[in-house]
Amino acid sequence: MSIIKPPATRSDSAFLDALFASEVADQGFVSRHTSVLSLNAEVYEAWEELSAAVHRSMGTRRYELVTLAAAGAIGSTHCRLAHGRKSLAVFGREQLVRIARDYHSAGLDEAEVAMMEFAERVSTDSASMTDLDSEGLRALGLSDPEIVDVALAAAARNFYSRAVQALAVEVDPVDIDEELRAALLQGLPDHRLYREPLDRAHRHALRWLDSVPTRRVAPELDADALDERLAGGLPEGPTDAAAVVDELASICEPGLMGIGSGRFFGWVMGGVLPAALAADWLVGAWDQNAAMRFATPATAAVEGVAGRWILELLGLPASAAVGFTTGGTVANFVGLAAGRQSVLDDAGWDLALHGLSGSPRITVLVGDERHGSIDLALRYLGLGTPTVVPSDDQGRILVEELARALAGIDGPAIVCLQAGNLHSGAFDPMREAIHLAHSHGAWVHVDGAFGLWAAASPLYRGALDGIEGADSWATDAHKTLNVPYDCGVAVVARPELLQAAFGLHTSYIIQGEHAVMDPFEKVPEMSRRARELPVWAALRSLGRSGAVALVEGLAANARALAAGMLALPDVEVLNTVAFTQVCLSFGSDERTRRVAERVMAEGAVWMSGSRWQDREVLRISVSNWSTDEADVAAAVSAVERALAAEPATTAG
Repeated sequence: MSIIKPPATRSDSAFLDALFASEVADQGFVSRHTSVLSLNAEVYEAWEELSAAVHRSMGTRRYELVTLAAAGAIGSTHCRLAHGRKSLAVFGREQLVRIARDYHSAGLDEAEVAMMEFAERVSTDSASMTDLDSEGLRALGLSDPEIVDVALAAAARNFYSRAVQALAVEVDPVDIDEELRAALLQGLPDHRLYREPLDRAHRHALRWLDSVPTRRVAPELDADALDERLAGGLPEGPTDAAAVVDELASICEPGLMGIGSGRFFGWVMGGVLPAALAADWLVGAWDQNAAMRFATPATAAVEGVAGRWILELLGLPASAAVGFTTGGTVANFVGLAAGRQSVLDDAGWDLALHGLSGSPRITVLVGDERHGSIDLALRYLGLGTPTVVPSDDQGRILVEELARALAGIDGPAIVCLQAGNLHSGAFDPMREAIHLAHSHGAWVHVDGAFGLWAAASPLYRGALDGIEGADSWATDAHKTLNVPYDCGVAVVARPELLQAAFGLHTSYIIQGEHAVMDPFEKVPEMSRRARELPVWAALRSLGRSGAVALVEGLAANARALAAGMLALPDVEVLNTVAFTQVCLSFGSDERTRRVAERVMAEGAVWMSGSRWQDREVLRISVSNWSTDEADVAAAVSAVERALAAEPATTAG
């Protein structure tokens, strides 16, 4: 996008007035490239005189052919489209499409094809041209003045197009059909084809981000309405990439949730830090399959550093392996896969050779308020339904009940603990539970989707005392750390167990002679995007002090929300605010449900309803780095309005 901002109208030059008037008469507007370059009116007038003189000498047909060839070789979207439109009057649409796709087989005569080849060489490799290039044109009947005209026309197009490219002038809409547009742009070098759609995406992204702090958080349209907007079969032909981006933004924006807003408190969904978002754009542009150190060394190196920073920040064993997954569910899967491998190894069962059929039964113990992703991971691993251990009124596993359950197990066992209860934010008693589980030979896995990050803070580290003694840990970077979706983190204390579970050696996978694990050996995916880059960028931008401030700021806002809500009539905070979660009740289940629905329908803030301890609740999850005092006040006001609109019913 050009930073050059010329005035919309000009009246200081008769030449420019006439030029602008002719463009408006021809196409209804003044082209951006004309407007920008005409800031130097004297040079632009000289350019117009030069190109007009060459045009008169060559004739329109030859001039447009040479111009199209030069513009294509340079990669000029502006000039390919503008002169494609002008050429319609010379060649007709069908032949022009053929010329744009491959001028060698478009019904042109030999001299015309040779002129276009000559123009391409002028535009890409003029320094190596010799008299043999001119001889080729002469052999086809061109005179010396005509050969000079071809060179001048191509060079003039280079002068103009390269100036437009250097100033990053935006491409104007051109009144041609999509098939012709696609054909004209088809021959451009690939890196030029990306510029316009990426510029459009950049513009839409910034417009969205600029709107998030003040826009309604809730979507305007639901999924059913968007299904209708997207209805229709697969198009028969291609569509211009920039137009596709515009269409996608237009269709989707009314259905977007303002998850990045400081007033979004739904589920446990984080916002996105600026450095992490920018890094995520590079992930897409670089398009690295971040699976192997040999194939993608940059992303592998970044993964190693990001992993070490996470271990250091959270106080986990420095020798542990860190893998990057789609989210907490797969991170739990990874940790539990390592646990399955370990306990079956200890039982003398070769899992890789024999599979699970006939193996010793693994008993998995979980708290009765564990997250459902634990059950999913166990199902994926073929471990079945876990054994439930009672928890206290904040969802913390009861150590005495865990001891009773472990005493009744004869065989391999895995214990799943929780760092951050979904409703209360509370942490299981780590040191006691881990010591107890290990005394029975059990593997200990910690699900810390959002709460594991509390270990980074001196204020909250004590609540996780002893967590470093577990065997595996799972968390989400797209929650508390505020990187873009999707990114989970799996940590396993013994890297060799991950290699046993996920490693693979085949003839086509090139692995260097090194002791460092390949990224694919730590997660279930052999092909994946470089999720570690936004994590590295987030941690690099925050530093240790910034990460601590982020974690403590989220928790402080949760406490402020709880205090603000308690000041309202008929509000009960059901949990001890241990970290970033707050659960509210407004009396009866029915009223709580109605208040929650009203808050969500208004959409000024977003909180999600849930059910906890056999009661309907409005659950607040503070997960966004940008949430501030004003957002907290807005949330309290939204609940206050909903309460006023849903008065408590009086019995009798």
